[in-house]
Amino acid sequence: MTQTAVVIKVTAPGLCEVRVRRTSACAGSCATCGGCETPDIDVLATHKEKVKTGDTVLIESEKTLRLAALIFLLPLLLFFAGVFLHPIAGGVGILLGVGVVLAVNRFLQKKGGVTARVVAVLRER
Repeated sequence: MTQTAVVIKVTAPGLCEVRVRRTSACAGSCATCGGCETPDIDVLATHKEKVKTGDTVLIESEKTLRLAALIFLLPLLLFFAGVFLHPIAGGVGILLGVGVVLAVNRFLQKKGGVTARVVAVLRER
């Protein structure tokens, strides 16, 4: 998954912090409909190219979609698998799925979280 971001600061050689504008169901035109507010998020990104504060960059994170699928689908699949066996097992299945998601989250936090990487500098400051 690739997104456009702005470099907030270069924290170390090969590492920078970028701000990504989150899009919503209204494709980023929330101001026209007033239906929601999606705050920007700050992400840690690795880079091989020369970047500086204020640059607009293209970032890529291949883990994002897999993690989203894990968070949403695993508890649901385990719930339905449990219900197929026994109604009470459905509750156990969803609890097990949530437990696995929490364990993966702790593991990733210890490892430094999910990082993105800068693929290209689109516009220099």
